[in-house]
Amino acid sequence: MKKRVVNLVNFVRGCEPRNPDMDLITPIREEIAINKQYGFDHTVLLQYDALIRPDMVELIKKEDDEHMELGLWFEMCRALTEKVGIEWRGRPGYDWDWYVNPGFLPAYTPAQRETLIDEVFRLFKETFGYFPKVAGSWLLDSHSIAYMSDKYDLDAICICREQWAVDAYNLWGGYYNGGYYPARNNMLCPAQTPDAGIKTPVFRMLGPDPTYNYDDRKYGVIAGGCATMEPCWKTGSNPHAMEVLFRTYYENPCLTQAHVTTGQENSFGWSMIEKGYRLQANMLDEWQKAGKLVVEKLGDTGADMRRTAAVTPAVSLSAYEDWAHDGSDPDAVCRTVWYNCAGYRANLFLKGSRLFFRDIYKFDDRYAERYIEKPCDGWEALYDNLPMVNGRLQNQNGQDGAVEFALPVSQEGFTCVEHDQTLEVIIPFENGTTGRIWLAPEGITLEGCGELTYVVADSPDTEVTYGDGSFRFIHNGYAYEIPVAGTVGAVENGYRLYSEAGTVKLDMTVR
Repeated sequence: MKKRVVNLVNFVRGCEPRNPDMDLITPIREEIAINKQYGFDHTVLLQYDALIRPDMVELIKKEDDEHMELGLWFEMCRALTEKVGIEWRGRPGYDWDWYVNPGFLPAYTPAQRETLIDEVFRLFKETFGYFPKVAGSWLLDSHSIAYMSDKYDLDAICICREQWAVDAYNLWGGYYNGGYYPARNNMLCPAQTPDAGIKTPVFRMLGPDPTYNYDDRKYGVIAGGCATMEPCWKTGSNPHAMEVLFRTYYENPCLTQAHVTTGQENSFGWSMIEKGYRLQANMLDEWQKAGKLVVEKLGDTGADMRRTAAVTPAVSLSAYEDWAHDGSDPDAVCRTVWYNCAGYRANLFLKGSRLFFRDIYKFDDRYAERYIEKPCDGWEALYDNLPMVNGRLQNQNGQDGAVEFALPVSQEGFTCVEHDQTLEVIIPFENGTTGRIWLAPEGITLEGCGELTYVVADSPDTEVTYGDGSFRFIHNGYAYEIPVAGTVGAVENGYRLYSEAGTVKLDMTVR
């Protein structure tokens, strides 16, 4: 059954060394008050240093009711590490530190991660009388997720959206939106089978803009923040942008689920959060009353997915509108489609009349993340999957990695049609012909789309070759392939793909 759901997730830190005078109480009190005003189900995640603050615990206990779900936020702090006998490695004056080492679980050995997790769950139960069913963090690792899931039977976990060069953690090539069951050796990779996966689904935070979150530097649209629904940032507090994003997520084709988490961490301060939070709360109320979405607790969303889907389902996200351009310059207008399933993700992008795949990543649950056994000892971390196209990071002579369509698209742009877990993209070309792209769990089929150019842009950690009907790759030392049905020929910057019969197919199944 298709779900269109929003999780309101507010997470609470107990200290803010970057601004020691920050009022950390007011944001959570006001967020809860607004949630209660509208009767929203919502989720509050508490960091360890919040659990040891009597004023924060008193506030939460006072406001707790049947609409509030409590859980844990996993960032490390001095009080936690020293409690279990691990020396705190934070910068001078930082009792909580946003660098990966020491601020997140991947910076610790697997045994230390388990000890830290157990202490946080112990204190939560001591404080509230039960173990929580939800947890989250900007960054987690597969060992920690599996340990929490197996030992504490969590219903849902949330982590950061796709981002590159933001904060100290790079998450690139994962399931773009919605819930997925992570592989036991790569938390950013959906498992292809239940046996290879963790039984608790993971959800991406916080409402990424499908057009601009991927590469805001290129389009010059975003200033002073991230291209997400986070209330504190420019996009999340822009009424027009939010109207477009709500239509994108909750009116357009989504296949099995349309999912967003919104909300905010308390350490931004209420003055930065208030405008966007009130705007979104009012919109959520209107859309929920209209029957277009449901606002529910994160744990309820996860529990429902556990009941209804044994493996990660396919989802799509179709952006027909560009909130940042009014259409006066047709060549500037951007539209995009994301498709995610257990085996791969793909992002089709239309800028003006130019159509191309700017992103295709293969998911293989045998591909291991970098920090399963060895801790991350640097200030930043990298989690990824297996790229065919990476339009953000791969570049050759000023041209980004892409699968380019030779035919220009007419101004009305594409439309999408749902077929169970397959998305059909219908493309009217300027020459009067119509092409179709079928995004299905087994792969990508292009019919009547003309010639394509696979631009193989430079990447220091990915090698690409072609032979015997398959593209072959080595990424981060891992070998994989993508078979092609059609004719492939070498060109200066990559490969030409075409078919006399008009059909080209990329086989994305895992072998």
